[in-house]
Amino acid sequence: MHRNNRNVELLSPAGNFDCLKAAVNNGADAVYLGGKNFSARAFANNFGEEELIEAVKYAHLHNVRIFVTLNTLLTEKEFNNAVKMADFYYRINVDALLIQDLGLYYFLKEKYPDFELHCSTQMHVHNLEGVKTAKKLGFSRVVVARESDLSFIREACKQDIQVETFVHGAICVSYSGQCLMSSATKNRSANKGMCAQCCRLKYELYDEDDNRVKTKTDYLLSPKDMFLLEDIPELIDAGVSCFKIEGRMKSPAYVAYVTRIYRKAIDSYLEGKEFKLNVEQLHDLKALFNRDFTNDLLYGKNHLFGQKTPNHLGVEIGEVLYCRNGKAYIRLSEDLNQFDGIRIGDFGCNVNRLYHDDLLVSKVMAGEIAAIDVDEHVKGKVYKTQDHLLEDELNNTSDKKMPLSIKVSVYPEENVSVDLKCLDEEYHYRSEIVSQTALKAPLNEENIIKQFSKLSDTIYQIEDIEIDTDNAFLPVKDLNQIRRDAIEAFNEYRLNSFKRIRIIPDYPEDMKIVNEYPDKLIQKDSRIMCGNDVYEVSDVINTKSVYPNGDHVAISEFGGLLKEYPHKIAYYTLNCCNSYCYEFLRKLGFEYIVLSSELHEDQIKDLIESYEKRNEEMIRPIVFEKGDRVLMYLKSDPFEEYMKNGIRYYLKDWEHRYDIRKMSEITALIEREYRNEISLQDVVKLTIDIN
Repeated sequence: MHRNNRNVELLSPAGNFDCLKAAVNNGADAVYLGGKNFSARAFANNFGEEELIEAVKYAHLHNVRIFVTLNTLLTEKEFNNAVKMADFYYRINVDALLIQDLGLYYFLKEKYPDFELHCSTQMHVHNLEGVKTAKKLGFSRVVVARESDLSFIREACKQDIQVETFVHGAICVSYSGQCLMSSATKNRSANKGMCAQCCRLKYELYDEDDNRVKTKTDYLLSPKDMFLLEDIPELIDAGVSCFKIEGRMKSPAYVAYVTRIYRKAIDSYLEGKEFKLNVEQLHDLKALFNRDFTNDLLYGKNHLFGQKTPNHLGVEIGEVLYCRNGKAYIRLSEDLNQFDGIRIGDFGCNVNRLYHDDLLVSKVMAGEIAAIDVDEHVKGKVYKTQDHLLEDELNNTSDKKMPLSIKVSVYPEENVSVDLKCLDEEYHYRSEIVSQTALKAPLNEENIIKQFSKLSDTIYQIEDIEIDTDNAFLPVKDLNQIRRDAIEAFNEYRLNSFKRIRIIPDYPEDMKIVNEYPDKLIQKDSRIMCGNDVYEVSDVINTKSVYPNGDHVAISEFGGLLKEYPHKIAYYTLNCCNSYCYEFLRKLGFEYIVLSSELHEDQIKDLIESYEKRNEEMIRPIVFEKGDRVLMYLKSDPFEEYMKNGIRYYLKDWEHRYDIRKMSEITALIEREYRNEISLQDVVKLTIDIN
């Protein structure tokens, strides 16, 4: 089924069916959403099975593709349920799956070789080797890291694989797929869609002598929101296949407006026109949601931080003059309506009762003084955080109609036929109803056009209609029935015309038999001691795709998966969580595999038992038992302006301390003295010491 005749695709988020409709009706070419489980936004409403079936139908009939996120890491006990969900998505003709887990990739490529797979940003594809690896593994598309700059994106787009980039919305402060902060401190793994957004919390910065450093804000790890609307021309010229809007937790109004505005920017450039956001459009964009906007990541700059609050900033609309008798009196610089949401410092509310000159009103104009009820003394600037009139307007967007051309043929004593065309899809419908020879007043074109134009209860609107008839007669009720049946048959045809393309992976299968396992491994900085052998650990953040020379290497990220070395270890940052991932890594020639540090003892035991039962081979995985663990890898450094050369610093929250270390091109937050209590005998234990 043809979906999109544009050069690039606009991909919008949907946390529920209303958001899906908002995306479709405002110009999305594709929508991404999650099922009830195994989605990287576990706290979005997400879609149940029946809703998903309807979502696919709704989108496909509107010429919009559906991508489902199955992009969390999977433990052994979760794996079968995830596969069942993937099978369901396959059967209902979901266009593609976004995945993170290498074990799920391995299983799906074996069992569903024609299911289109996309590398989720959670897979940590941040370098050119990662893009090349994705192509060799048979992925159709790679969602590159949010941290990607324009020069890398240009090179990535030359690799004969579709490249998808985020263009709007929240930014993760840490490289996606490599953030363990939420898991370590809240027992809510970001790799399982349960991120506690620790980056949005307050922190204190200290030097090595335990002196607190004065900072501009306590929200040191909270970045601004991505905003690449004005960079769309450069990204199109770079060859980007798909522009992705973040926001599966956002409202339908937000999805509608952001989709609409990016649709205009893309279409304007493709039509050779210049698109500039006007003052009103920028205002509305900020009113719906913003933490201030930035395009710094695209150009390698470091001005992502410094906000006084990690929440929605809204737009400034005035200032409190004084408080009296439970009311705050505000001099407005912008209109304020009843039911708008506002924030004054740490105080926030919906304006259920709005006063002007001590009278209840529904609106107060800019330049006038409004009063609102408050239960505390407030002062300072006033910000509108919800514009209910704007949201009402966006939520009432008309449903998108598809252009339909119809040719109706009605001849005496013949079955009525209807030819239908929508975009490039054509269908011939032959009714069982036979027209009669007219004895008095034959049908004329106007009669038939009138009945076949009644499409208000469908997704179509008439673009062109042609009538062939000669001395034939049919009752009006028959004409209406033929119209309904023809539309229903055409819809079924369009939904069933979905086609899949088989993509065969191109990777070596070189499983090495391991006869002896070491008792333990010790890592000191970037080297792992394994008996008499020393493995050089490749960089986890490796934007330049530089890998160690030598015969013994530990591979740390997706781009190095297919690198050939005589002896290699799969490092824990490859996130091996299940026996299928373990099996896949073994087939790629990894002798030793360090399991994800997020696995608990019972999960490790399940992995071992499943692997050995399926492969009839004994294994001893490596587990990260104790030492120094990196919780965040930060490309953009929030501490840069505060830290002096040669002095070490650390970060503190309500109960934890995190050491700050410069590691090559990135800044890392390190959890000292991490311990994973493992009593299993059939594992190899790893200790890591990072200087």
